[in-house]
Amino acid sequence: MTLPKNKLTLLKYTYDFAVSGGAVSSITLTSNFGSIVEGMIIKRAYILVDTALASAGSPTLTIGNTGDKDGYFADIVALAGAANAVINSGSVAGALLWDDTNDHEIYYRVDSTANNQDLVVTIGTAALTAGKLDIYLECVIPD
Repeated sequence: MTLPKNKLTLLKYTYDFAVSGGAVSSITLTSNFGSIVEGMIIKRAYILVDTALASAGSPTLTIGNTGDKDGYFADIVALAGAANAVINSGSVAGALLWDDTNDHEIYYRVDSTANNQDLVVTIGTAALTAGKLDIYLECVIPD
């Protein structure tokens, strides 16, 4: 499906332990519209925790794109421990979408070196044993 131009669009990605597993790795997710494309402006991101993240250890979980794996959200494990929690841009650092120093949103333009990237969930330190997250990106593709 082609993304519309000049229209605020909501991309939805889902990380589901039951589908993708929880091994320490980077997991590429797909959206309802496909890849993150060149020229796209990502305005904000947020996560709905459907099923709380769980692990037998002390995992980390970051969310970003192929070129910056923690660019949207640095480690969210502490915030994703309860079902129905909502994690907003800025709830944790994410250098592409949040200025942590001055506490404000950054609209991120996907430049040509980041063309057609994917959203990546990276599990580190310890494997997950449960969890389901819906990840939303608000974006627009200008003319």
